[in-house]
Amino acid sequence: MESDTRSKRLAIARRSCDQCRSRKIGCDRDSPCSNCVSARLDCTHSAVAISAKAPKQRVLISAQYEQKIDDIAKGIDGIKLLLQGLNLPTDALQFERTSTRHLDPASSLQLSIGDQPSSFSEAETPWDHSAHIIDFVKAVVQDRGSCDVGPEESEVLSSLRGLVRALDYPTANQNSSIAEATLSKHSHASSSMPPIEAVVRVLRWAKDHEDYTRIAWISRIFPLQTFSEVCQKVYFPIDDYSNVEYIIANGVLSHLFAEHVVISGLSDYREYCQLCLRNLHVALSQLPLLLPASTEVIAALTLAAYNSIENSKATVAWTYVSAASDLCQRLGYHRLRPPREIEPTVRTTQENLFWTVYRLEKGLSLRFGRSSSIHDAEITLPIDVNELRSTKLARIIGKVYDRLYSPAGLCRSIDDRGCVAEELAEELRNLLNQTHVEIRDASSQPNDGESDPMRIVYLRCELVCQSSLLALILRAIPAEPTSVSGVSDECVAVAREVMERHQQCIMEVSACKNDPFMVTKYINWGLLHTPFVPFSILFTRAVQFLDLADLALLDRFATSLKPGEAAQESSTHPYRLYELLCQTARLYINSRTSSLMSSTLTSDLTTLLDDSALLGMGLVAAEGGTSEFDESQMYGLSDWYYDNQQLMNLMDSDVNF
Repeated sequence: MESDTRSKRLAIARRSCDQCRSRKIGCDRDSPCSNCVSARLDCTHSAVAISAKAPKQRVLISAQYEQKIDDIAKGIDGIKLLLQGLNLPTDALQFERTSTRHLDPASSLQLSIGDQPSSFSEAETPWDHSAHIIDFVKAVVQDRGSCDVGPEESEVLSSLRGLVRALDYPTANQNSSIAEATLSKHSHASSSMPPIEAVVRVLRWAKDHEDYTRIAWISRIFPLQTFSEVCQKVYFPIDDYSNVEYIIANGVLSHLFAEHVVISGLSDYREYCQLCLRNLHVALSQLPLLLPASTEVIAALTLAAYNSIENSKATVAWTYVSAASDLCQRLGYHRLRPPREIEPTVRTTQENLFWTVYRLEKGLSLRFGRSSSIHDAEITLPIDVNELRSTKLARIIGKVYDRLYSPAGLCRSIDDRGCVAEELAEELRNLLNQTHVEIRDASSQPNDGESDPMRIVYLRCELVCQSSLLALILRAIPAEPTSVSGVSDECVAVAREVMERHQQCIMEVSACKNDPFMVTKYINWGLLHTPFVPFSILFTRAVQFLDLADLALLDRFATSLKPGEAAQESSTHPYRLYELLCQTARLYINSRTSSLMSSTLTSDLTTLLDDSALLGMGLVAAEGGTSEFDESQMYGLSDWYYDNQQLMNLMDSDVNF
């Protein structure tokens, strides 16, 4: 019935009037309506827009896309024809974008693709205005790639192209994973641990030899007396133990077994060390993002950072040490407290742990070119007269980055930066003298069988780190205006001295047959933990002056890093990178030497000196003035530092080249 009524209703002739709609009241739709009559308003009706939509047209998407693809293909073919007409090397455009950053505006405007030289035999090379290794490598790839080369040189060039790709896209190469670290769904109770008898023996041995170098620094992370309680929880789990305690147990035991292996050479202890490391990696992979603030958690993170550095995972180490630094400052370990507030032994443990984190964090800060999260101005702990040399070195490292190589430090005036560098160099020389005295004293002591047999080796490793840092400081001191290399003679002398000290140290480390991974540990701590700059300093000089003596020194350094039979070489092993750079320098020097021999000696020597001056200064210095020279040195120092950082970061990546 209701449906019949609806069907009989008349269709609405018009919509409500404008006034009723604006007042939001019912309208009888008359003309005029009753509401407008009573309100004495003009009753109006606006025209209604026609809402009928045109039928949609079916679009043939596939046909349109095929037409667009054909147009793009034709455009690409046209570009290929143009490039073939220019006869450019494959990497010319990419090289031009990177190499012209070192040119002044006038020179960059005049540089054209057609003016690029085709081989090293030309009088001028595309990297004349650059003192940096990365641009040099790209120049070699460009120039030698356009020549007929032999099979051996072709293999080197192929590797160099892979290196260039890795340097151009650094973010894609970062690997922050932990070796062999996979998430485990099982509890720690199902994982195996070294036999309790072996753990008891190694703990007793460690307590009897707490003056040994590595035992001493492990005790600063977590005291051995407290560590015994952790082992009891893990081996006799009457109550559940935490993941942090499991990390501490395996982390400390791995170092204790490793140190005992160096002395005893027991193969079982070497296997126990590897077992603890595997357990450590699995446990670290299960750590949550947010951790409670406690001494145990900070110790676990510190052990994780140490392990990551020794496994060539500096990025992972930075993550762990940054978290440890945050927790230390949150708990106030960097602040002086009233004597009655905390027990002396507990406070000593906290201070030792803080300074350990401080040393690690400062070193990695310079390694990555990042600001430290621990500011010296906020530390209120008193400076101990017997403060460790490693802590003093960490203070200097922090100043080196903040005052010399941070963006603010690189913006300093030449004179100001030179004064700061001289001050830091003098402070570091005092530490070097202390290390020399301790080495001399240790060498004069008789070997009674109870003294640390590795003490001198560790001191020599420390000497390499300190000397390398001194070279980095001296690199910031401007050279004399008459210098054609842009680097002071003292800086070059120190770089060569570091290379010689490294050779002596690597021989002593390699002689430790009980621990086949000792060389790897030395490389990670002595050469990679802080930026190792002597190589880049001598590399640039060898290329500038075609110095075969410096090149031989670099070759010797690269050869010394070659992995042994026990170690497994990776694509990013330092030996691979340094060997490839030495091969690159030799390709260039051999080509330039042949060019010099085939032309007039006097003319070529003049050209060589001019090229060397440009290479060291970064820009052409104006005659009769020093302002251009100062600006070029400042610009060259900034690029040199960040290019060196880029090469160092490459060894923390998993790339093939």
